[in-house]
Amino acid sequence: MQNITAAKIFGTGQITLPKKWREKVGAKNVIIEEVPQGLIIKPLVPTLYYENDEDNFGINFPTGIEAKKLAKELKKANEGLS
Repeated sequence: MQNITAAKIFGTGQITLPKKWREKVGAKNVIIEEVPQGLIIKPLVPTLYYENDEDNFGINFPTGIEAKKLAKELKKANEGLS
């Protein structure tokens, strides 16, 4: 059974998702996928990954990171290994 809810699109393009849905999924970000039938809104739930042993270290960017910032962070991490 589908649960269908209407939402208003404001002049800025902002859509307010129903509070019941936001509380249920607990996500702060969503993925919007365009399909032939319209749009699908899916919660983007961060997945934490961390590895720590002698040869590895963990990095976590659950909401993404700009390439320039990633390069800077990797450079800083590599300097700490020397």
